[in-house]
Amino acid sequence: MAQQAPQLETERLILKQFTLEDFPALMECWATPEMVKINGGEKPTTDMVWTRLLRDIGHWQVLGYGYWAVSEKSTNRYAGSFGFQDAHRDITPALEYPEAGWTLMPEVWGKGYATEALAAILLWADKTFTSPVCCIIDEENKRSNHLAERFGFQFQNYANYRGKQVRLLIRQKAFSSSL
Repeated sequence: MAQQAPQLETERLILKQFTLEDFPALMECWATPEMVKINGGEKPTTDMVWTRLLRDIGHWQVLGYGYWAVSEKSTNRYAGSFGFQDAHRDITPALEYPEAGWTLMPEVWGKGYATEALAAILLWADKTFTSPVCCIIDEENKRSNHLAERFGFQFQNYANYRGKQVRLLIRQKAFSSSL
């Protein structure tokens, strides 16, 4: 039977299963100049974002984990996506654990939403996964690197992905932090 994402809530956010209705918001998010920069300068096409949405939905159904669509409780406005994936990336060294990732709409940057959402998904991960989790982050993405390290992700080494060097970080299960 296909699994759905459990709904998670924080003080100000709701993390829910992605649906096809999230496509316009996802398209808007990935088309912002900030996200284009994070994505290596490549503006995503409609079919790339559609494929991302289907992947986000399908991960839950096939692997039992994936990404959540994040929205503000007060406005129900899409704020971003947080979760885990197995993207079968062509990366050296290979990723051995579920890969954490996150994006936020630029207009909600600086509100502490990343901290709330990451805390919620990592709590879920600690209860769900028996393995550590990992992430890859471009060295220039200082905000994401700081966030990851704040939550116990530790730099392991550099990895080569799509001809670029990225930081590979791993977080052991049940890391505790005073946030």
